[in-house]
Amino acid sequence: MIKKNLERDIILIVDDNQTNLDVLFEFLREEGFKVLVATDGETALEQLEYIKPDIILLDVMMPGIDGFETCRLLKAKQTTQDIPVIFITALSDTVDKVKGFQMGAVDYITKPFQHEEVLMRVQTHLTLRKLQKQLQEKNEELAALNRNLENLVEQKTKQLIEREKTAIIGRLTQGMIHNIKNPLQTIMTSLDMIELRAAEIGCEEVFKKYCNFIDAAAEKINNIIENLMLKSRRDEITDLQLLNLNDLVKNELHFFSANFFFKNHIKTKVFLDNNLPSLWLNYSYMSQVFHNLIDNAIHAMWKKSIQEITIVTRQDENNIYLDIQDTGCGIAPENISKIFDPFYTSKPAKDEESEVGAPTGTGLGLYTCLELLKPFQGEIKVTSELGKGSVFTVVLPKQDKKL
Repeated sequence: MIKKNLERDIILIVDDNQTNLDVLFEFLREEGFKVLVATDGETALEQLEYIKPDIILLDVMMPGIDGFETCRLLKAKQTTQDIPVIFITALSDTVDKVKGFQMGAVDYITKPFQHEEVLMRVQTHLTLRKLQKQLQEKNEELAALNRNLENLVEQKTKQLIEREKTAIIGRLTQGMIHNIKNPLQTIMTSLDMIELRAAEIGCEEVFKKYCNFIDAAAEKINNIIENLMLKSRRDEITDLQLLNLNDLVKNELHFFSANFFFKNHIKTKVFLDNNLPSLWLNYSYMSQVFHNLIDNAIHAMWKKSIQEITIVTRQDENNIYLDIQDTGCGIAPENISKIFDPFYTSKPAKDEESEVGAPTGTGLGLYTCLELLKPFQGEIKVTSELGKGSVFTVVLPKQDKKL
């Protein structure tokens, strides 16, 4: 009686003796196996092109190519080399058995065979084959897990490095703030003294315009210090006002007009979308982003014959955009992915020797811009061409309500 086995193991019997074929076929079929037969090596190899048995019972002495050669040929092919082969033969010499094992056989059954022996050897090697497949699958799973683990370790390592960079930046920022606060206080105190003295000597109108510029600059610096020192990300995102980028551009350009070099050497073109909606933003943050990008544009145009900045506000269905375009030196394609990394800069460090008047940097400007935009899901996109200039685009998603 055939065993009920929905996924029956397949056995291929190769033997030129029809009696042997019939006996093995009926016996193994009744044991629940799916049985295929071939009467010579050539036919067996042809069948193996279309079906892959789980085990092969192979007679040695056959017309045409014998069992040894048949075994050698199927072991030479990648698609059949893993199929276990058991030789069935009347040959009992040790030399013949050794030759069979050398050809790749896993076992021998000597004629005349006993059904119980055939069944035991077949089941043993099928079990070994299944265990081998399971081991191979587990090895593949383990290899995949190792690859995933390596990727995870790499990602975690990058995260740790970024956190350490951020921590270093934080410590540097705290140090810089500590050194800035005292001279800033001196500037603000001196400004008050200038205004008082100007009033006493009757020169109040002469100094008033320039004192206002200094006072505005000092207030901006103070706001930046407060943001850096006193507010966490959660605190900062609640300190918002409804801001139109057009107003920001106009206000900050007015501030830049106090800069002699900007006013007299930089040609500025401004194109504003008058229908631009307002966003809930932190004015101090956006002011710092704008200033950093304008400063970078000015530095990029150092010694260029044409020094022109174009500022554009625009929008689409989802975002508001602020474009700042310069006619500077441009950025090499291989460096664009690096320019937002902390401490990366193409300019000499401030403590390095450089040409008189040449711009210097710390490599924190663009990194700071990105960090300041993060609370508003903002980003910066860059297009650049060497020798012709760059466009830095601030992208801010439109808002349905206050963040």
